[in-house]
Order: sequence, then structure tokens, then C-alpha cells
Amino acid sequence: MSEASPQIAVVAGGGSGIGRACALRLGAAGWRVIVVGRDADKLAATVTQIAASGGDAEAFQADVRDWERLAELAAVVEPAGLDLLINSAGGQFAAPAAELTPNGWRAVVDTNLTGAFYLSRQLFPALRRRQGAVVHVVANLWQRGAAGYAHSAAARAGVVNLTKTLAVEWAEHGVRVNAVSPGMTDTEGLQRYPNREETLARVPLRRAASADEVAEAILFMGRSGYITGEVLTIDGGLQLVS
Repeated sequence: MSEASPQIAVVAGGGSGIGRACALRLGAAGWRVIVVGRDADKLAATVTQIAASGGDAEAFQADVRDWERLAELAAVVEPAGLDLLINSAGGQFAAPAAELTPNGWRAVVDTNLTGAFYLSRQLFPALRRRQGAVVHVVANLWQRGAAGYAHSAAARAGVVNLTKTLAVEWAEHGVRVNAVSPGMTDTEGLQRYPNREETLARVPLRRAASADEVAEAILFMGRSGYITGEVLTIDGGLQLVS
């Protein structure tokens, strides 16, 4: 890769929240950013903001559960290669396990776990071309029992093991795979979080993280050349007291 060649990132879930914060920071740093998500309007807003500051970005509308559509994404990025895949796509809803339907289970597990595999698998050839890195964003439900979120917690635990397994398998190709596990983060999702104030009161730092703070940690994991198979928890110390 020549010095003039920009670094290239794909940011899944880049239309909002943590993914959007990552895309904006990468765009400002001179990366070429491909923003992936289901909501075309949100993707366009992110791309417009990056372009307004002189950055290079494009939107690619896709559902991470769609294997064939992600193959089309791979065809776009593979010729040049890929330096960084950030997977911030995800979703969940609260439901007691005894009331979960098969459709509800599949919707959350497919988005969070299957989507993580599909993205990683389809973009692996492009990552291998540039010896790039993968960073999955994994909500910290996986660390302990999470009443009301059996589907989401199980999926996130699966992503953690997927991260470690891919790190081992892909190390010989120079591809690093890590995860970042944020706690309470000041995004749209926080407003829908049950017992939000009660949980925030238990955080030793007594506040939620900003999306930019989490994005900074994600980019650190993406750029650190000798870290692979790790999960970095960013929760203000909540895991120390819970």
C-alpha cells in the first residue's frame, strides 16, 4: 500500500450511536469510511457530516443478517482491501425467557451473533489483503446473568467466543480480531434502558460513557498491532462492584 493510499474502514451500525461516533472519527482522521446499516436516512446523515468536514465516506445499505447482500459489500471492498471492520450493529428488547417466542429469539441472536459472523466471514478476504483488524462491539450483558435478556446475553457471549476463535484462526494471515464491551453509554438506546438511573447510580464513575469515549477505545483496539483475541470492558468500573 502506498503512502498516498488511504486507510479503509467498514463501520456496521454506523448510522447512529457508537458506530456513528467511530465513523465520524475515522473520517476526520483521513480514512475512507464505508458506513453500513439498514436505515438509509441515518447512513446518509453520517456520510454527509463526514463529507462536510472534508472526509471520504459512502453509505452501503444492508442488513447484517443478509448473507447475499454482505457478499455484495465484500465485492466492493475486496479489490482495494480493508484495514478495519467495526461491527457496531446490534439490537435487543427486554423479555423474560419464559415469554420469548422463537421469532423474538431468532431476531436478536441473528442480528448480534449471526451478523457478527457474516460480516467477519464475508470481509475476511479484504481484511487479509491488508492484514486488517476486526473490532466487535459487545454489550456487557455477556459477563453475568441478565434477567430479561436471555436472547441478547447468549448472543453477546457467542460473539465473545467468536472473537477469540477467529483471532486464533486468522492470526497466521495477520488479521487481528478483538471486541470492546461498553456499559452504560449515552446513546439513544440508553433512554430505553430499564432501571437506567438505578444502574447509573452503581457506576463508580457516576455517569454514562459518551459515544466518543467508546469510539476512542474501539479505534485503539483496531490500531494496536499486537493485541488480538481480547475483550476491553469500558463501563466506568461497574463490573468491579456488580
